[in-house]
Amino acid sequence: MQIEVRLFGGLTEHARASRITVDLDAPADVADLRAAIAAQHPPLAPLLGGVKIAINLEVAADDSPVPADAQVALLPPVAGGADDLSDTADVAIRTGLVTPPIDVASALAAVSGPDVGGTAIFLGTVRDHAPDLDGVVGLDYSAYPEMAEKVLADLATEITTDHPEVRGIALLHAVGELDVGDHTILIVCAAAHRAPAFAACQDALERVKDHTPIWKRERTADGNHRWVGLADPSATADTPPPGPGSRA
Repeated sequence: MQIEVRLFGGLTEHARASRITVDLDAPADVADLRAAIAAQHPPLAPLLGGVKIAINLEVAADDSPVPADAQVALLPPVAGGADDLSDTADVAIRTGLVTPPIDVASALAAVSGPDVGGTAIFLGTVRDHAPDLDGVVGLDYSAYPEMAEKVLADLATEITTDHPEVRGIALLHAVGELDVGDHTILIVCAAAHRAPAFAACQDALERVKDHTPIWKRERTADGNHRWVGLADPSATADTPPPGPGSRA
């Protein structure tokens, strides 16, 4: 069988494409798929040890089967559509990927209510340097949209379950090209009192950074760039862009 695999982040530069096809004998599991990718697409082989494989929008274990009609994606380490606005058990939830600028006032209004006495907000901002890199002029965020939106919605529900005092939560992440000073992520947690709001906000931020399939590329003033979290340091601006035969 032939499996189409979507690529994200710095993997697209190594493969010079955003999608690849892999020939696989059926039945096959994720371990078989990983081995086939390494054999049939050598530029990706050195990176596969740190890459997760998603099957039908869920991260899959190596012994998980690969159906012939599966939606498959390679997910490099994450950078630590439409909004989903819902109300679960009287808790206002707003999640989604957004095009900058992030509308902070709208998110606050969406999760506020008469029973809210404290609201904790985290607003990430593009700065002009990284811990080991000066001269940063911007960040480019790319995502696996369908999976990222599902993960954000699931995380919001998890937070409201683990922090039952929360009455409203917003998890919004920007995608696209951002310049220094632009906002990257907004976490809002509203509760009756400040302590549970602060605790939920910090917990939500760490979960979003750890689990959401969103990748960050740092741009510098000298015209170079690098993908954050990609194990192979050769994923730089010297890597040629996808050729005309690649799929966008």
